[in-house]
Amino acid sequence: MYRALVMFPKSASAAKVEALVAGIQESFTATAGFLAMSRSVGALMGPGARDGDVGWILEADFDSLEDVMAVLHADSFQQWKAATEATGTTIFLFEVASG
Repeated sequence: MYRALVMFPKSASAAKVEALVAGIQESFTATAGFLAMSRSVGALMGPGARDGDVGWILEADFDSLEDVMAVLHADSFQQWKAATEATGTTIFLFEVASG
């Protein structure tokens, strides 16, 4: 399984992040191999959140690397990708092992 982790900066407005999450979710859920998506709700907690630059976190899981790459390169996703990157997000993509 592959996971996309998107960390939105505190400097982004809550309304902007909400709109981006909605658009991302629409694109992801329409994609073969999409498994699940979750996002942080409310303020982040812990030492990293107190002094960090991240305000919101989104995670999305896909069956395979091919599935996640297909959605990331789809024409229908490009506006959301560009808008998300323009907010100064930090984005990771990695394989996840169970157990």
